[in-house]
Amino acid sequence: MSFSARSRFCRFESRSESEGRDLDFDLASEQDIGYRRDIQVDIQLLDSSDTAIPLRRGLLVPVANPEGVAPLLAIAFAATAPDDPPIRVVAFVRHADPKGSSDAPPPSPALATAVEYAAGHGVAVKPLAVWSANAGADIVAAARDATVQWILLGYHRAASGQDTMGGVVRDVFATARSEPLHMGVFIQGTDRPIERVFTAVDSGPDGRAALDLAVRIARSTNAKLRALLVSNSVRQIEDEMVDILRDARKKLGRRFHSDVLSERSLEQLLQQSPGRLLIVGKDLADEIRLPLDEVPEGDRCVIVVQGASPA
Repeated sequence: MSFSARSRFCRFESRSESEGRDLDFDLASEQDIGYRRDIQVDIQLLDSSDTAIPLRRGLLVPVANPEGVAPLLAIAFAATAPDDPPIRVVAFVRHADPKGSSDAPPPSPALATAVEYAAGHGVAVKPLAVWSANAGADIVAAARDATVQWILLGYHRAASGQDTMGGVVRDVFATARSEPLHMGVFIQGTDRPIERVFTAVDSGPDGRAALDLAVRIARSTNAKLRALLVSNSVRQIEDEMVDILRDARKKLGRRFHSDVLSERSLEQLLQQSPGRLLIVGKDLADEIRLPLDEVPEGDRCVIVVQGASPA
C-alpha cells in the first residue's frame, strides 16, 4: 500500500475479493415473526399522545457548495430507502440577525444545482432555502422538526483553518450527539457508481450507524459490502455483534462479507478497504486519527458517521 503526503486516501494496491477470511459465525436465520393482521392500532390516537415517539425516516442534506452537490446527492440517493420520504435538501443562508429577515432568502446556487441534479436523475427532493445565523444548530433543529433519521453533510472547512471537522461540521456533531439522529459527514470524491462498500463496525452507536448506512447504500446500488469488525477479541465480536451481522446478511445475502480489522490503525484500515467507498464511525476515526483535512484524490470517498444517542 502506498499513499502520498498530500492525500492518504489514494493509490491503494488492489486486493482480490477472495482475500481475507469471512467470519464463520453461526448466523443461521431465526424463525421470522410475522405481523398479526388481526390486531389493529389506532394510529391517530397514538400520534396524539404526549408519550408517542415519532417515527424517524428519511434524510436531510444541507448544501452550500455547488461543486460538492453531485457526489453528496449521489450518496444520499443511494442511502434512501424505498419507503423514505423525499430527501430534504436545504440551503442555510447566512444572516447576521438570529431572527432572520421577513424577506425570502436570495437564490442559492448550491440549492439550484441540487434541484437540477435531482431532476436529471429522476429523483424527487424537497428543496428549501432558509435564513440562518447559526448553521450548526439550525441544521440539527431542522432535522429534529422534520423527524428525519439521517443528516448527510458535506465537509466544511473552518474559516481560519484547514480542519474539515471544524466550523459547521464540529457544531453539528456536538449538537446532534444528544439527539436521536444519525449523522454522516461526506468527504467528497466522486458520484460514479459504487461497486464495493467497506465499513468499519463495532457494537457502539457509531459503528452500528456506519453499518446501517453501508447496508442502505449496498442494497440500493446492488454493491458488495465488506464489514471490517473492530474489537479487542473475537469473543467480544461474537457476544456483541452477532445481531447486527445477522440483520445485514439477511438484507444483502451473498453480497455481504465480514472480516476482522487485524489492527486498530489507520494504515491497516486503509489496506483492508481498497474500494471506492469507506464508511467509518466517528469514535474509530478519532482513535486512529483518520485524516480529514484533505480531499481524497481520484475515486476515493469516505463518510464519517456519528450514531444516534441511545434512548
